[in-house]
Amino acid sequence: MSASVTALAVIGVVALVCAAAYGYFLHSPKPAEPQLSAPVTVATITVDDRSRAYRAFVPADLPPGAPLLFVLHGSQQDGKTIRTATGYGFDKLAERHGFAVVYPDGYKRGWNDGRTAAVTPARKEDVDDEGLIGALVERFRERHGIDPARVFVTGFSNGGQMAFRLAARTPERIAAIAVIGAGLPTPDQWTVTEPKRPLPVLLVAGTRDPIMPYEGGEASIFGFQKRGTVLSAEATARAFAEVNGITEPPTSWPPATLPLDGSGADGPLVTETRYSQPGKAPVVAFAVSGGGHTIPNPDYRFPRLMGRTDHTLNAPAAIWDFFSEVMRADAHRRPR
Repeated sequence: MSASVTALAVIGVVALVCAAAYGYFLHSPKPAEPQLSAPVTVATITVDDRSRAYRAFVPADLPPGAPLLFVLHGSQQDGKTIRTATGYGFDKLAERHGFAVVYPDGYKRGWNDGRTAAVTPARKEDVDDEGLIGALVERFRERHGIDPARVFVTGFSNGGQMAFRLAARTPERIAAIAVIGAGLPTPDQWTVTEPKRPLPVLLVAGTRDPIMPYEGGEASIFGFQKRGTVLSAEATARAFAEVNGITEPPTSWPPATLPLDGSGADGPLVTETRYSQPGKAPVVAFAVSGGGHTIPNPDYRFPRLMGRTDHTLNAPAAIWDFFSEVMRADAHRRPR
């Protein structure tokens, strides 16, 4: 066999190995889009002299005073990719329960979340992402009659850190937050004030997240490109419970402690821990045993490089159930 033929054979084998590795670690099949009562629209809004893009689904015949939900993507994503990464779960829930959902694009695919170690262009250029959320609330109030007192924020990864910033800086604008794949930055790693006003919070964390350490410590991109230190998932939940004035011990279900490595597949894979007390804003934390830097849902699998995607917990449904609980409690407290 000639040297050129041997070289071509080696190149072919390498190409096959690379293709197989890509297919296994990076490929993620896109789920079928749901049939909805109205189209998903793409639009822009100008904030601080910048044109900002967003996607939105507003169900047909949305009632006046409906809730508004923001879904904030992770770093290097945008509104389109986070919509897919949730398995279109929030769209389907919006259709069923009558609320508007908005998927804003971060500036150059990232958010100004206030972490000192963040390297997003939004952080470096101090982009006004708080202003973006406020401007979109006002737009949807004017155009669709949403209730500005029922604005909710869900964020994943960098978007989850942005949700933490909103909870700390503009808690009067939002009714509750839900965060997936993010821990509170340690105080020395944050340029914004720590949360001080009670707010209902839901947290979802994978115990084998390769980017955001479940046990706290240095966040990084697979051990490279350090992103600063964060509290553990448990400490993050406790911090919000303390702000909310909850002094009673939390309850967990199932009560057994899950193995962090995801072993013991015959047992439960998800534990829900609830911090609650009468008259206090609740904090709920889901721990996904063996879960990666992913959004648990039944319809979409993240690239395997990000770790295991759990399909037993429907995070969008659990999040909306939590927000609905918040709205019911608020309605009960309002004078009649």
